[in-house]
Amino acid sequence: MARKRLSLLATICLAIAMLVPQYAMAAADPPSFSVSTDKSALNSGDEVTVTVKGSTLQDLYAYELHVYYDSDLLTFKTGSEKTALVGFSTPAKVVADGGGESHLVFAHTKSGSSPGDSGDLDLASFTFTAAANGKADVEVRKIRLVDSELAASTIDSHYGTSVQIGPSGGSGGSGGSSGSVPAEPAGTLTVTADQVKNGKPIEVPASATLIKLPSNTDELLGKGTLSIVTSGKAALDIPSGVFSELKKTLTAAQLQGGSISLTIKPVDGGAKPTLGADTKLSGYSYELKLQWIAADGKTYDLHQFNEPVTLRLPIDASTDPKLASIFYLPDGGTPEFVGGTYENGVYAALLSHFSAYAVLEINKNFSDVPSGYWASGVIKELFAKQIVTGTTASTFEPNRSITRAEFTALLVRALGLKAEGTPAFTDIPAGAWYAADVATAYKAGIVQGVSSTTFSPGANITRQEMVTLAMRGYELMKGKPPVTASEPFKDEASISAWALDNVKKAASLGIVQGRAKGEFVPLGTSTRAEAAQMLYGIINKL
Repeated sequence: MARKRLSLLATICLAIAMLVPQYAMAAADPPSFSVSTDKSALNSGDEVTVTVKGSTLQDLYAYELHVYYDSDLLTFKTGSEKTALVGFSTPAKVVADGGGESHLVFAHTKSGSSPGDSGDLDLASFTFTAAANGKADVEVRKIRLVDSELAASTIDSHYGTSVQIGPSGGSGGSGGSSGSVPAEPAGTLTVTADQVKNGKPIEVPASATLIKLPSNTDELLGKGTLSIVTSGKAALDIPSGVFSELKKTLTAAQLQGGSISLTIKPVDGGAKPTLGADTKLSGYSYELKLQWIAADGKTYDLHQFNEPVTLRLPIDASTDPKLASIFYLPDGGTPEFVGGTYENGVYAALLSHFSAYAVLEINKNFSDVPSGYWASGVIKELFAKQIVTGTTASTFEPNRSITRAEFTALLVRALGLKAEGTPAFTDIPAGAWYAADVATAYKAGIVQGVSSTTFSPGANITRQEMVTLAMRGYELMKGKPPVTASEPFKDEASISAWALDNVKKAASLGIVQGRAKGEFVPLGTSTRAEAAQMLYGIINKL
């Protein structure tokens, strides 16, 4: 309870300070910072303590540190955060950023009318355990300072150090915020300017996991794309604009004498992701990272980018491609669906950030969907593609009626539309789980209300409504389909005029069939299994 009070006190103090207009804290000289370690080299399993220091500080009442580190090589020792300064501290919070990187958030504050501290101060120390061999980087990327008048300032400059774990081909870590230029890590492939310019794919041998690229790779490519192919047939297509994004936030001093580093590393052994009973890894998971390596050895990562990068991953021969997709693997988190397309043993997907990725096969079995059930295969495939879900962890309820809101949400997912916005219907609460899906479908012209102001989200969807929505979605993605003559349904006269054309189009495409005796039953309610079959038909016609 005491720790919670202290954490709350520090958080409130910093939050209040953030509401005050920010300006430089009054000091004759601006403060400076450094990061150091108590060891420059160590072995896997050893501990190393990292200390963050501030110099020429004036009236420091509270502060917050954001300390980034290579979580593939270092593990933070929970509870090891320390400061000698008087006051109260929050426990260091570990944030997993993905791509083999995490960061700590640590805050400290005084209380009451206590004066701030000044001079050269050790702000905090953190202890890590070496988890694997390599050069591990630790870097402070954001510092928030608050004085006793609650005037705040934020420093976004980077201060870092590195430590060598295990054997090194170079001189090891410097133990300070700067040092000599490090030797090339083992497993590095150096690509020349001519190789970039000739436009041919860069073939990476099995011994290399790190690719060193020229600093002007974006200029060498022009408007082209750099293609990388590993010995394991994993491949990346990176537009020149991504390399430009990497460099645009750096200063001239940071750019001087630097180079670009691309990591594409298969992950094996104990680092494999933890998966559920129905999920299987196909091939390797790959860690992807794009960094600028400054002349002094400091690294600057590009995590997000605007132009998509194409990732291609081969799958195992035993994998059913219909049940597989590419997934993003956050550190310690649940795999997140990315998707992709399959061709000739390879899955390809567009990425907007670098991290860890893999092809996963999901073979979900529901207790109420036996293997001989007419829609069993369709339900399996759509579940693997994250389009449909069970009603519980073990049941699907295939014969349960489906509502207008439920089918709209499924259709938005199946079409790959981004669910966003607020629906213009009075009977849909803004916080409803389906609200953004209905808003997206309405904006796209796929759905309409039952009146100008209401949608009836909980009403069961009829068969003619479901077909109409599905065909509007199809035409949104592919345009109007050619209609070929087909045998009319026996109850065609009972199909509403607004739905008849869409029912004929769907029948012509083979997306919809009648029920018993050749009847469509337009006002019949649709089941979850029928909805799954309808979505499957639409997806495979796109």
